[in-house]
Amino acid sequence: MRKWIVQGLTPILSGLVLLLGVIGLGRAARASLHDRSTYRLAFADIDCQPPVGISRETFLRAVQEHTRQPEVLQLLDEDLVARLHRAFAIDPWVDWVRRVDIGKSDRAGRRKPSVHLDLVYRRPVLAIPLSLEDNSANQRAESGWRMVDRQGILLPVATVPAHLPVLTVPVAPPSGPPGCRWGDARVAAAAKTTAFLKPHLARLRLDDCEVELVEGEIVFHHRGVRIVWGHAPGQEDDGEAPAEVKLQRLLDYQQHHHGLGSLEHDVRLLAYQGHFPLSSDNPNTTLSFYSSSHTPSRRSCDHVSKSARAWRSCFQDAKAPSASASSR
Repeated sequence: MRKWIVQGLTPILSGLVLLLGVIGLGRAARASLHDRSTYRLAFADIDCQPPVGISRETFLRAVQEHTRQPEVLQLLDEDLVARLHRAFAIDPWVDWVRRVDIGKSDRAGRRKPSVHLDLVYRRPVLAIPLSLEDNSANQRAESGWRMVDRQGILLPVATVPAHLPVLTVPVAPPSGPPGCRWGDARVAAAAKTTAFLKPHLARLRLDDCEVELVEGEIVFHHRGVRIVWGHAPGQEDDGEAPAEVKLQRLLDYQQHHHGLGSLEHDVRLLAYQGHFPLSSDNPNTTLSFYSSSHTPSRRSCDHVSKSARAWRSCFQDAKAPSASASSR
């Protein structure tokens, strides 16, 4: 009986010993190659596309210093892919890491060692002045302006692109460092709306417009054009048109009239949209489209940027717009 057991276990034990030997030899060979130049790469030589407006060297240096990565990467480290994934994922510019590819040279050294990262970056959609004393485009300095992405996440300090919507209402300072949400609901609403409109801003000639919020409603100003948008996409009130309908109204008007003209466009209501002339003296003030006997209060109608509830109230009581005001 014992003889049979020994005879049965001998091949198994022999195979186990052989397997352990191969593993040990592999680890020894790997260790011997670990420090060879063909299996090493400087962190600064990582191949990746940097964020817009930032050089690759500056970006990599910031990631390396922030995450305390070594100057030289050992490409045979078993945890290298996971470590690089974590290091770049926490950078405030990075939305997510698609892929990390490690390329190693062969024994003849015919392939150079390489590390390639496929990264998706956060894109700025809104500029916010830290001081509202001067928000003109040519005064956008790194120290006085910050940017957020579509989710209202604060981006690192960088030069603000020339064609970027600007939030003109005073807001609280950022609640945390870059990579965190700004912490102000008005910033989040404005960022969400400008991100929704971003593919169409150039066509609508709103790519460097000013954005304000009045009682939670968003209003765009740009070169004699005023657009009363309403609430951010997905946050509309009852009876308020969805964002897709609002956008299509603006695109249709722009196409049929070759521009938005010197008008105020109110696209908020689901059942109605209005296009009203602006005052030549003050392009940010709407001319009243009511007769003298039906002139509403300043709070309710003449300044359409007030709340949707007040606007609907005056709309129900007011006479129809004059023929000089184009409405649909």
